[in-house]
Amino acid sequence: MLIERLKTKYTQDDPILLAEIMEIMKDYSRQRIYQMISEAEQRKELVRYGRGIYYMPAQTIFGVSVPSLNAVVAKKYLQRGKEVFGIYGKTVIDLNFALSTQVPNTLEIITNNEKSDIRCIKMRGRKVVLRRSLVPITKDNADAYTLLELFRWMELKEYTETVREKIVQFIRAKNITREQVMGIADAFPSKTLSKMTICGVIYEIK
Repeated sequence: MLIERLKTKYTQDDPILLAEIMEIMKDYSRQRIYQMISEAEQRKELVRYGRGIYYMPAQTIFGVSVPSLNAVVAKKYLQRGKEVFGIYGKTVIDLNFALSTQVPNTLEIITNNEKSDIRCIKMRGRKVVLRRSLVPITKDNADAYTLLELFRWMELKEYTETVREKIVQFIRAKNITREQVMGIADAFPSKTLSKMTICGVIYEIK
């Protein structure tokens, strides 16, 4: 029964949170749900990825499949369906805006789903840095938050023509408005908006 229901919402290798299993099986007691999870694990129909995270595995020529770390992190800390509650932090932002060319070994996440200012965890042997968001991140402000986070940490000497082009492309592709930026700018250090003004980026935002 458990696997049949999960298959109606998830495909193989989709990360599935324990809370989602509890919701889809809410007509059963918690004790019975845990029993069904255990039984599915014994049948190898369900695999525990980590604490509170499961998936339905696929058989490959290399053995049992495993979801990517990025998929698991995104599900737990960034977005679930249409609900957005986190963004990638500095290490990924630097890569996306040409401040770095090195794929980061450490994933940095800014999320509403973290109570500590900063906390380091390991997932499948890889370091993940979790930061509590300065303001609640939503679908409406996530892109503006990303832009402000970029300028929060970026040094002015790092601002090149290539970086400027990446930023302008991002602003236009995401339709970021000045209202979105100014609506959360007060939560960031004052130098953040100052650097955006010095670089002229603030004038690219309508």
